[in-house]
Formats: sequence, C-alpha cells, structure tokens
Amino acid sequence: MAEARSNPFPASLRRVRLIASQTLAEALHLRLAWLLVLAGIMLVLMAQWLRDFNFGASELKFLGDFGLGAIGLMGTALAALAMAHLFFSDLMGATAGCVLTRPVRRWEYLGGKLAGVMALLALYVGSLGLVLACLITMREAQLGAAFQPLPEYLQACGLLWLKLTLVSAMTLLVCSYASSALFASSAGLLLAVVAHLRPFTQASGWLSWLRLWPNLALFDPQSLPAGDNLTVLGLLGLVGYWAVFILLLGGLASYVFKHREI
Repeated sequence: MAEARSNPFPASLRRVRLIASQTLAEALHLRLAWLLVLAGIMLVLMAQWLRDFNFGASELKFLGDFGLGAIGLMGTALAALAMAHLFFSDLMGATAGCVLTRPVRRWEYLGGKLAGVMALLALYVGSLGLVLACLITMREAQLGAAFQPLPEYLQACGLLWLKLTLVSAMTLLVCSYASSALFASSAGLLLAVVAHLRPFTQASGWLSWLRLWPNLALFDPQSLPAGDNLTVLGLLGLVGYWAVFILLLGGLASYVFKHREI
C-alpha cells in the first residue's frame, strides 16, 4: 500500500491493464463478437464473384474499397454492441460493484473496459485485414497487376482501427449514464452516424453544432490507389486528433460514472 501511494500512476496502469485483460477475455467468449467477425469475413469474401471478370487494377481497387468498407461496417456494430454488452453485464451481474469496492477508481475501471474493447477491435481489424490481404494477393497473381505497397495497406487498417475505437468511446460515454445495453448500443450507433455527417456541416446553420463532435470521415482509408497518401505529419495529426477525443470522451464518461449509483 505504501508503494502504491508513492507511485500512484504505475499502480493505476496495472489496475487498468488487469481490467482490460479481463474485459478482452470476456469479449472473446461473446457469441455476438464471433457472429460479427464471421459476417465481416463473409462480406469480404463476397467480392470473390469478381474473379470471372478481368478489370486489371480497377478490380483490385474495388476489392480493397469493398473489403475495408465491410470491415468498417461490421466493426462499427461490434464496437457499439460489445462495449454496451460488456459494460452492462458487469453492472447487472454485480461484478462492477465488487471491483469498485476494492482500491479501484472509477476512471480506472472505465479505462480498463475501453482498453479491453480496443484490444478486441485490434484483433478484429487484424484478422479481417489479413483475410482481405490474402484475397487481394490471390487476385494480384491471377491478374498480373499490382495493388499497393504493404505499408500503405497497414496504414489503411490502422486508420480503420482508430475510427472504430472512437465509436467504442462514444458508446462508453452513453453507457456511463444509460440504464440498458439496448439504449446504449443504439445511441452509440446513432452517434457514429452523426460523426459521419461532420463533413456536411457548414459555418452556420442548424448542423453547425456537429463541428464539436468527432469527424469519423477523417479516418476513412485514403491510402488506396487513386487516393492521396497521408504524409507523416498528416498521420501524426490524425493520431493526435484521435487521442484528444479518446481522452475527452473517456474523461466525460468517467465524470458521469463517478456520480452514478451502482
């Protein structure tokens, strides 16, 4: 205890890591998570019907766009539904109450839940990204056309992961005050739709308030062929933008959850 008081930050990180690992273990046992992963794989493999056509590099670009879009669609649902389910399963099962009776702060508990879901999303994007890469590689060999360098493809998958983790953070904010998982997941998906409307906002008008909300369109993969490649500074700027909103949404969720009765 004396060591924990003298080094509070490392002790907090350890508690967050333990909660995150437990959250990830619970998430990997969710039938819903595996169902969405299988649905994402099926959507990615649906592009196989193009094997009867020879569009050259254009077909490869379509495969990449379609595959990443399918991963993003199923991933958005996974980010919102998994976060809401894992949060309220602990709440309804009194697990959260037991954990919080120990020397665990509420922001550490929420941070661990968010980190666990972020790890789940990393596994999701990594596994489906690997399936898509194998599919594109096979078509490259059949068509004799090149798609894109590996670093650019990894950049596109990384941007997609940043986008999905922001959706999970939005859902966590709703979970901090919501009374049911259904409401939290539905509101999380709705907030994700709102975040995609950011590019349509103007300096004035009734949609101007959306400028305060994260712009998920910034994280749409732009490194595919015929797109503008991100510079190092641009990529760092996006990571900084993501980190600011992760901390902001997580901080707001912690503040609300701190005043909630369990």
